[in-house]
Amino acid sequence: MLHVQCRCGAIGIDVAEEPIAQIFCHCDDCQTVHGAAYVPESVYKAEAVTISRGNPKQWTLKSNPRFFCPDCGTKLFIDVLALKLRGLNGYLLPKERFNPTYHMQCQFAVQPVRDNLPHYKSLAPQWTGPDETVDW
Repeated sequence: MLHVQCRCGAIGIDVAEEPIAQIFCHCDDCQTVHGAAYVPESVYKAEAVTISRGNPKQWTLKSNPRFFCPDCGTKLFIDVLALKLRGLNGYLLPKERFNPTYHMQCQFAVQPVRDNLPHYKSLAPQWTGPDETVDW
């Protein structure tokens, strides 16, 4: 069991399983919500990530609800309802617990990110996307 919390400690989150994936998302929704060029996400089965303390606020962009701390504003997670997944903000994890394996939605990238990971143009094959990468 892993326990993480928002920056002020008002919201506690328990993670009961290992992630299905750890990624960097460049989609325009993540850019809008986080005010960042791309976002680290640790993806789990929805039931594996639970609130252990506090009451996060929720709002929905398009169809997926997102949760944040009402006190400090920390973005906590997104519920991907169609896939029954919960994408936990990778910044909440200890650095040694976040090991991304690819970038996705790079068609929306603000700038090229050059590293040794695959850079999928849209969704990664793991999420039924095409095996199409961008060449930076």
